Amino acid sequence: MIGGLSFSSGATADSDRRDPRAAVPWLGGFNLLPYRQRNARLARRRCMRDWAVAACVGAAGVLLVAGWQSFAAARLDARLDARRESANEALTRLAAPLEEHARLLRAEEERRKAAARAASLATPLVRLRDLLDALSFEPGGNVVLRQLRQREHETEVLATSSSHIASAEWLKRLGSIHGVQGAEMRDLHRPAGKSGTSSGQAIGGPVEFDARLRWGDPPPKATRALKAAQTGGAR
Repeated sequence: MIGGLSFSSGATADSDRRDPRAAVPWLGGFNLLPYRQRNARLARRRCMRDWAVAACVGAAGVLLVAGWQSFAAARLDARLDARRESANEALTRLAAPLEEHARLLRAEEERRKAAARAASLATPLVRLRDLLDALSFEPGGNVVLRQLRQREHETEVLATSSSHIASAEWLKRLGSIHGVQGAEMRDLHRPAGKSGTSSGQAIGGPVEFDARLRWGDPPPKATRALKAAQTGGAR
């Protein structure tokens, strides 16, 4: 018995060395450490709860930011509307003064144009007055004015003088009038007698001459046409 038992024990020990699982006794399906599964379930639930809380906090933050932005936009719109209403009220109050100011500006512009047009139309009359003033101080007897034709930029005169020298001196004095830019004699001849022949053949006899006083350069044709239209409209 003892020898057989010893053999059996040796065989068992050899089998245990060959298979380590054979040394652990099988106790069935009973779990000796149930708290590990419970702790794992609790850890999973805690993690899911934390995730849910984080998601709720994030959603709440997003909603809070969106609500604040909407509130700020609404306040900004309200301020802009208030400023717009205030500006409209100010413009409404200023409408009458602005209209009056524009009317005064138009009236001033029309007055300035009318004054410029009147000055342009009065310029030939001013020149004619200066010419008549100069002629009024001329000594009589040497030159007799026969005809005078006043234009905008020139004056044509037809006169009779006692001699060539008297006519030249008379024309020179007229050329010194203020505003005259040039004086030229265009025609000089002896006056014709009753028989059609020239009288005063002797040197120093009476002569007739046609002269022109130039007051300035004439404007271009377009300017003259516009001025004529304005003059016609003014009449």
